Amino acid sequence: MPIERTSATLFQGGRLFDGDRFLAATDLLTDEHGQIAAIGSGLQAPEGTEIVALHGRWLIPGLVDCHVHFREPGLERKEGYAFGSAGALHGGVTTICEIQNNPPLMSSPEVMAAKLSNLRGVSRIDYAPYGSLVEDSLPHLAELGMMCPAVKVFLGGSTGSGGIGSEDNMRRWFTAAAAAGLKVVAHCEDDAIMDAASAKIDNDPALNTRHDLHRTREAEVQSIKDAIRVANEVGLELHVFHVSTHEGAEIVAAAAAEGHPISCSSGTQYLLVTAEMAHAAKQNRFKVNPAIKYADDRAGLGQMVKEGRLPVIGTDHAPHPLEHKDRPYKKAPSGFPSIDLLLPMIFAAADLNLSDPAPFLHAVTAGPAREFNLAGKGCLELGADADLVIVDPHEKRVVDEAELLSRSGWSPFHGFEFRGFPMMVYLRGAMVFKDGA
Repeated sequence: MPIERTSATLFQGGRLFDGDRFLAATDLLTDEHGQIAAIGSGLQAPEGTEIVALHGRWLIPGLVDCHVHFREPGLERKEGYAFGSAGALHGGVTTICEIQNNPPLMSSPEVMAAKLSNLRGVSRIDYAPYGSLVEDSLPHLAELGMMCPAVKVFLGGSTGSGGIGSEDNMRRWFTAAAAAGLKVVAHCEDDAIMDAASAKIDNDPALNTRHDLHRTREAEVQSIKDAIRVANEVGLELHVFHVSTHEGAEIVAAAAAEGHPISCSSGTQYLLVTAEMAHAAKQNRFKVNPAIKYADDRAGLGQMVKEGRLPVIGTDHAPHPLEHKDRPYKKAPSGFPSIDLLLPMIFAAADLNLSDPAPFLHAVTAGPAREFNLAGKGCLELGADADLVIVDPHEKRVVDEAELLSRSGWSPFHGFEFRGFPMMVYLRGAMVFKDGA
């Protein structure tokens, strides 16, 4: 939406996190152009400057969620940017990278241009949609590459996609993306392994509603191995999305350590929930692809974030009406809303791993901004956009799904106690969220 601003703003007396680390500085000044003009302690306010006293609260960059589904155009009845971006602000998010996983896919520059144009005046936050890596997009990848941070491919069947079909297709599509100089972001699960796993349990009523037994660890790990092998063969820059297994993340880290342009991100659900918790939840609320895995995967992924070896986290925000989720297991769609709670979930993940919040905050600020070349985002630096969040890290609150702003009006985290809910959010120097609204 158009941003109105009347003056510079001086934030005084806080604890500043710059996207990588906490600073000794306590003050930050924004200018009338919505950029960061000064960082220090004891800064003086120019005449006409608005002063915001932080009283020791934290000032952090606006969060960057690199993996969301807002379903616009085509399925605005499930979300849309007006509702999704409001939910984003509730979670402290000021920039998103969004995947169109319902028709029309972003497979041509014309479709992408129409989407970008139609979002002006609708979204309350900044946005960078991904292109779609599908057969129809192959002739247009060079042009798409000038309009998006990467292109998304589903290597296994999931919401809105039946998977890539064969390794020959993957090699051909990866080769085309590499030739266009494009990064590919991939959903990695092996359909054959998942089909075989399902066949073993489909007739067992004690097991056939266990999502983790249909979409297994092995399906993700093998798909990651195959994707990395083919990417390295054709010279492709590859990012694996929402890694749910510790082993899968370690495979990516090993490839990166060998000098390959391979990276990955995980999701908040894989850092906070286990397969047993997901299965016990009512109404299929935690059903998501890839399936949530096990306690050792949760601990291993969390440790990698803590060590700085897994520096990107997204939500995979994928809302559905609750009445659609509250169907028999096989008919219930995968995915759930989560962007409304990103900042408090990040604090919860840090606490669960007995970690300083810094590496977890990095994974939703500077980490994704750098991974996807989002200039001026996810950082407190001179000249960067003044996307800012004020947060009291000590304030705790029980999640009430009725208070969330994204369209579906429910959350699998309803009733969880979290800390660190955003108090105020600024986008390019203008206050856009305060006290839950």
